[in-house]
Amino acid sequence: MKLIWRLLLFIGVILVFPSLSLAAEVPSNIILKTDFKIWELNPQKMDIFSDYEKLSFGDLPIALLGADRETASPLVSQEKVQGIDRMKIRNYLESRVAPQIYREKTDVVIDMDENGEVIFEGTGLYGRRLDLEKATQMFLYAIENNLRYVHLPLIREDPVVMVESDELKKLGIVEQLSSGETDFTGSPYNRTVNINIGLSRFEGHIIKPGEEFVFGNTLGPVDGSTGYLKELVIKGPKTVPEYGGGLCQVSTTAYRAVLNSGLPITERRNHSYAVSYYSPLGLDATVYPPSIEMKFLNDTPNHIVMQSFTQGGIAYYNFYGTKTNRRVHLIGPYYSSWTSPPPTKIEYSSNLAPGERMVVGKAVSGVNVTWYRYVEYPEGEKMVDEETGEEKPKTFMETIYSRYQARPNYYIVGSSASSPAPEVSENGT
Repeated sequence: MKLIWRLLLFIGVILVFPSLSLAAEVPSNIILKTDFKIWELNPQKMDIFSDYEKLSFGDLPIALLGADRETASPLVSQEKVQGIDRMKIRNYLESRVAPQIYREKTDVVIDMDENGEVIFEGTGLYGRRLDLEKATQMFLYAIENNLRYVHLPLIREDPVVMVESDELKKLGIVEQLSSGETDFTGSPYNRTVNINIGLSRFEGHIIKPGEEFVFGNTLGPVDGSTGYLKELVIKGPKTVPEYGGGLCQVSTTAYRAVLNSGLPITERRNHSYAVSYYSPLGLDATVYPPSIEMKFLNDTPNHIVMQSFTQGGIAYYNFYGTKTNRRVHLIGPYYSSWTSPPPTKIEYSSNLAPGERMVVGKAVSGVNVTWYRYVEYPEGEKMVDEETGEEKPKTFMETIYSRYQARPNYYIVGSSASSPAPEVSENGT
């Protein structure tokens, strides 16, 4: 009787055992995401499972102290099970994900020189680190409940922004509004040169209240006389060298800062096919001024100034002005309509020696990608419901749809055939 009573006491304080899901029963794909990077994982193939001894008293799982096991063995059933190991999930996040997120904050001083040019001292990067305990709990919950997306919780530390120019302060430039970043690690030399030149064109650029920002107007001419080198660009179905190849890294980085700011985007086009430098897919903005542009509206009552630079293999934009207190939620990516690359394409040209071969396209799969940007305005800002005519808190939901074509391996081979006609370009690769 005494033993039964002790068992019942243990049932009253049951320890929480790991999930009993087998590897084959957990999701095969989970996306961990931040506003600057995603990790697509297959939990079935991850080392997050351990074998456990499950103790049961009837249908109830229980935990017993070592001294009671032998005495209680006739009343308790035991079996070996495989379950999800919370500590293994934590260790994975700590070793594989957290280091790619961690960053120390760096402060910035903003001033004007004697020529009226905006100058920056420091990079103004916000500090961040993964909230490891919350992230572990969320990842475990997603696995156990067959959820596809986990927006990782970050602990953020804003930079100190010191504005020394009274003129800038009068324009409402007093704090950081948003930031954007993209990773161009592994880019060829010419591409890296073009990215740095392109970013330098926007450093200190001021956008007035109510002004529509047009990327090409600030970028200016793109040719050899302005320092650009020839690098690969998307030109119709081909990828060929042209001055300014890589400038889409600049426009895409700016676009992500705009997304995070909650400012309205008035024009944006995705690349015709998926380019690895613009991960995560669906948040890129190709440009080829003046035919293809990236535009947005400064709908705040104050000016905005841009800071743009590279550090290592990362491109950055910081926007400074007066905070609007808008809350921005990026929801996605959602993939659909995956298609395999078409068969290899060969074109013959007399511009090459007979038999000489030039690669103008590499095989890539096609896919449609959808994101949603949901923006909540500060409390007190109202909008009129079009259906009911009633006032309600101001919000908007924007669908960001990108269709990426499947592309084949594409070669030009030397022959006596006529050379191909020119194509419209994107400064995108």
